[in-house]
Amino acid sequence: MRNDMYDTIAERNIATAKQLLEEAMPHLDWDLMRSLVTPDAPITRAGFADLYAATGDGIPQSGNFIEWLESGWKKLSEGLSDKTSRAQDVVASGNTVMMKFHMTALHSGTFAGAPATGRRVEWDEITVLHFNDQGKITDMWYMCQELGLARQIGYQMQPA
Repeated sequence: MRNDMYDTIAERNIATAKQLLEEAMPHLDWDLMRSLVTPDAPITRAGFADLYAATGDGIPQSGNFIEWLESGWKKLSEGLSDKTSRAQDVVASGNTVMMKFHMTALHSGTFAGAPATGRRVEWDEITVLHFNDQGKITDMWYMCQELGLARQIGYQMQPA
């Protein structure tokens, strides 16, 4: 019986993670995002935040998720529109979900200092999400393939 309850919690959390990453964030559904995440949930972003910092146009690397939506995700979404996200590999253990997901977007505006190319770009990300007993996300960490994305939007790597 204990294992069934544990599996049910993990399944609920996987469904919430997919709802956040496949529906709410790509479609900028602010109300849905806020309903899935506790108001004080911290976020740590590596990858995009590092790319922005390297190009001199910073977005927050960490902080409160709700505040980050306005200062980080909104800015990312202005340069990368028409986003899709698809979960590929998901592992859950109780109140922790780890997920690899594949993103695509239209490079329709300035992104990390690079002017719009009008091309579709794609990358993979990994996230670790922690949930409370009510099924809301309480903590999140993301890492994306920023170097591959930088090349797709026109950045050239210089030899050291």
